[in-house]
Amino acid sequence: MEPQDDPRFIKGIDEFNQGLFFECHETLEEIWLEEHGDDRKFYQAIIQIAAGYFKLEQGVPAGAIKLWRTGLDKLEPYRPVYLGVNADALGEAVKGHLQQLEADPQKTVAELNPPTIFLIC
Repeated sequence: MEPQDDPRFIKGIDEFNQGLFFECHETLEEIWLEEHGDDRKFYQAIIQIAAGYFKLEQGVPAGAIKLWRTGLDKLEPYRPVYLGVNADALGEAVKGHLQQLEADPQKTVAELNPPTIFLIC
């Protein structure tokens, strides 16, 4: 089975897109724990980005900033598209949110309007 065909992968992306960032983190972590190849850091990038939005929901902007930075670093080698994910669009959206939150740590998740992860088939 190809990684993008794993129902947990689709579920994790869907959870992210619904704003269920903790659930996305948990779902994709199952795959990440099993993965020992090239895809491992890609999953970790999405997990860290989702965890950053969750931290911001909890009112911990410093945690969000840290997680987004590390997630973006891990996502970079997988641009523009990897496993059907438009990594370019995701990376640019998160980078914009990172800049906004660094400029104004009082920003909320709702004000930032989290990105949608687009799958390109």
